[in-house]
This record gives sequence, C-alpha cells and structure tokens, in this order.
Amino acid sequence: MVDIKSMSNKKKVEYICEYYKLHIIGVLAVIFIVASLIHGQITKIDYVFNLTLIGNNVDENKKNDLESQLGRIVIKEGGQKKQAIIDVIPLEGSSKATASMSSVSTQKFIARVSVGEIDVVILKKSMFESYAKQGMFLGLENIKELNLQGIKNKKIEAVGSDNIKSVYAINAEDIKILKDMGFDTGTLVIGIISSCKQKDKATTVIKWLLNK
Repeated sequence: MVDIKSMSNKKKVEYICEYYKLHIIGVLAVIFIVASLIHGQITKIDYVFNLTLIGNNVDENKKNDLESQLGRIVIKEGGQKKQAIIDVIPLEGSSKATASMSSVSTQKFIARVSVGEIDVVILKKSMFESYAKQGMFLGLENIKELNLQGIKNKKIEAVGSDNIKSVYAINAEDIKILKDMGFDTGTLVIGIISSCKQKDKATTVIKWLLNK
C-alpha cells in the first residue's frame, strides 16, 4: 500500500495526477457541462412571436429594426429575454410568377407550422390558396378583435379543409413598412396560421402592419 503521508508535496501531486487522472477529468467534464447548461438557461432567448415572409430577401438592418418594433408590440414589460422574430424564406425560380419555395424550405415551413412555431405568414396568393385547402389558415371572419369591416384592404377568400369558402387572408400589397425594407408585397396576402398559440397577438400584429 502506498504511504501518501510520507511523500513530498511534489510526489503527492504526481501520484494523484497519475492514478486519479480519469476521475479528475470526469469531474471537470461534469462541472463544465453543468455550468454550460446553467449559462444557457440564463442567457436563453425565448422567441415569443414569429412573422414569416415568403418572397424575396430583404435589407437585414431594416429587418432587425422591424423585429424590434414587433417586439415592443407583442412583449409585455419585464420580458427582457423574450424576442419577436421575422423569418424570410426566399423563393426560387426563373420568374416572379413561377417562383416557389425549394423542397427543403417547404419541408421546414410545414414542420414549423405543424408544431405552432409560426404565428403570421405573408405569402403568394396561389400558395395561400393551396395551403388553405389543407387547413393551414385560421378563418378571420369570427375574430371580433380583428374587425374585418373596419379594414380597408381586400379580404381574400379561399376554400378551407371543410370545403367551405371563407375569409382566411387579407391583401398585403399596401403594407408600406414591408416595402421599405425591400420586401415585394405585390400579389401577396397575410394570414394567421391555424396552429398559432397566441391568436390575440397575431390579430394585434396584423392590424398594426395594415395601419403602418
């Protein structure tokens, strides 16, 4: 049996490093992982609202500015770690009329919609009509807070998954704040995703955008 007490301090350190090296590394690794998890939770940003634009790329600085404005609308006081986000999904194609999302972008978009990560979306009318048939959009006629009669923009009807025609979107071509950041709003519409978990905020955002 090794008599550690009789060793010099230097020998003790050498002995411990030699025979307990793996234990020390394991403990340090655990400490590092725990510290990283704690730090991640402390600094984690909670994305509380998502506005997705499907079209052309935009000016990033102006998009960031619009995200800040959006955050002030949907985030209450005290939500320093909360953030609203604007996602831009670019369309691909040789012409504006035939441009569409790539297969990868389409899969990601549908997946995010299915789990309720997207609240409001602006997209081509033809795409909207196709997705409306799949039940992707929330009917707007029964949302009292939205007050469709008080909105001057054209209301867009479509056939839903129940085969009944109803208003599921609003014409988005006159939304100036989007135009100002380089987003081409021509022939685009805006609607609320049916899986949206915060319909009150989505309603507020649509009214805000239409009045900007």
